[in-house]
Amino acid sequence: MNVVRLCQTVVAAAILGGIFLIPAGAADAVSFRLDWTLSGYHLPFYWAKEKGYFGAENLDVDVKEGAGSGKTVALMSGQQDDIGLADYMFMSVGVAKGMKLKGIFGEVQDGAWAVISRADSPIKKPADLIGRSVATTADHRAMLDLLLAINKIPADKVTIQVTSPATRNTVFVNGQVDSFISVVIGSPLDLVVRAQQGKDKPVYFMPFAEFGIAPMGQGLLAHDRVIAEKPEMLRRFVRASAKALNEIVKPDKTVEAVDVAMRLSGARDERRESVKLQWLETTRRLATKNTEGHPLGWMSEQDWAVSVDILVQTGQLEKPIPPQSLYSNEFVPTK
Repeated sequence: MNVVRLCQTVVAAAILGGIFLIPAGAADAVSFRLDWTLSGYHLPFYWAKEKGYFGAENLDVDVKEGAGSGKTVALMSGQQDDIGLADYMFMSVGVAKGMKLKGIFGEVQDGAWAVISRADSPIKKPADLIGRSVATTADHRAMLDLLLAINKIPADKVTIQVTSPATRNTVFVNGQVDSFISVVIGSPLDLVVRAQQGKDKPVYFMPFAEFGIAPMGQGLLAHDRVIAEKPEMLRRFVRASAKALNEIVKPDKTVEAVDVAMRLSGARDERRESVKLQWLETTRRLATKNTEGHPLGWMSEQDWAVSVDILVQTGQLEKPIPPQSLYSNEFVPTK
């Protein structure tokens, strides 16, 4: 049999066997920027990568650590990454300043802010801050000021110490301040784990939501240009992420999901219990009363309006902006 006849025979056999000789196209490369190093609410994205959900959507996703929501928002505005995960409050301020960004999948629908104090001398209500000290980062100062104003606590009756993100928890642990403010699904849970291990004192959380402040939390965002030019890529990314999120909310997946994220992120093993607690706390904040009846990730205009109002009250926005300009549910899977 000559070479031509051989090739014809192979092609015919391939066709009869249902095999296509056309090579599959290369997966779409996606640069995905997180807001911090590993935190519990990052688990769905590592799960989607590990389980091949991104690959099944023909996506080659590079998951990159972040250095704070503000930094991630800036990178996204500069189109340095395709998709980002950040605090929607930071994104909203950026949009008001002209950044062309939009939220496309709300993961943490409740921002989970709190005042953290020692359990043996707790701050249980805003009035307990009078005569006490509290640490905050410069970015978070406006949220503290609003908490005090809404609850009619004179700011001059509270000692406020502005610190860097790197030292905020440390000044509290070292006893230099009585409390600090933070989003509870992050580093404050490291202190809870240390207390459980007998390495530090127990802490007490006073939720902002119980005293008038309940902003949006973290979610996926994209640049307007990417939304216009690569809508199907975004749709596939969100679909894979939503599939992962809906799987790992099941209690029997928690341990494996933490293991996967720890391994893929390269996080130190000592952080395992903290990451687990962060995830469990996150699962309580995946929906609000305004998103009931909708799939996870779907966002409510009412919730966005509340967040915009908070930003106006804190002076971070000069005037209200239409909530509809900040987000889109277009990419959220309906089932």
